[in-house]
Amino acid sequence: MIERYVSPSELKRLLSALLVVIIFLALLMVFAFLVLPGVRNANAPPTDTMPSPAGGETGWLDPTDYPAERGRTVPPIDPATVMAPTPEMLARGVVLYGQNCASCHGTAGVGDGAAGKGLNPAPRNFTKPEGWVNGSHIDGIFKTLDQGVKGSSMVAYTMLTKRDRMALVHYVRSLGKFDHGPDDPKAMQTLTSLFAHSGEVIPNRIPVAKAMARLETESRAPAAIPVDQDPALAAAILDPARAAQTLSALPGWSASDQALARGIAAGAPGNGFAPGVALYSGAQWQALRGALDRTVKEVKR
Repeated sequence: MIERYVSPSELKRLLSALLVVIIFLALLMVFAFLVLPGVRNANAPPTDTMPSPAGGETGWLDPTDYPAERGRTVPPIDPATVMAPTPEMLARGVVLYGQNCASCHGTAGVGDGAAGKGLNPAPRNFTKPEGWVNGSHIDGIFKTLDQGVKGSSMVAYTMLTKRDRMALVHYVRSLGKFDHGPDDPKAMQTLTSLFAHSGEVIPNRIPVAKAMARLETESRAPAAIPVDQDPALAAAILDPARAAQTLSALPGWSASDQALARGIAAGAPGNGFAPGVALYSGAQWQALRGALDRTVKEVKR
């Protein structure tokens, strides 16, 4: 039908022009969907470094827990190494923030962390200048980490060394782009003296899972003291189960006869021991303590 209106040569020219248009549109779509987004991302301004997610030390089996750590004494530190937000301090602060703060304050510090939902007062928004209880100066943030904030969910972070707390101070301040104002020279001098003249003792630390297991074990009712094989126990104990609970709540009873006597004589018979123990002689207390010590150790095996 089309041959009636155009010649074969004209039709060939039209088809060639249509093919060129189709190829051009295809190249335009490739540019729009593949090339242009890459160029846009390459020219985008760099974003702030986000803190790493909470986690334990590298290599630990449970990334939400920490390995056991022996307590140690940390000597005083050179204030010059911690008072300024050096790249090293900020890098350490990023890690510490992810492990200790991001769950409540959010990765960007705006107070939107999952663990902070429903807290009253809400977690601090570090990007805003308003509402800082101890101020947003270096000494004020360090005080918050050192003492916590009464009436809130913000506890003291004294389990961190002073150096680590200062690393957190610098990183928290970096989250707020507002002007923090000049620091108080007197307060800064006090903080500097604290670092230079006062060391600190880091206590032993065990994994949370191990601590919970130990608490569970300690909370279990102790086994009743068997009294049928020792005359000294049979004469002194009326209620073997209650007597076992009394001893478990009496630290140091096995250290001396006097400690055992002070711990159980006044409470008998409500503590499971016979009232007659109040009249025991020194030799009887010695025999009772020896029998209790042997029997309790055998029960725990």
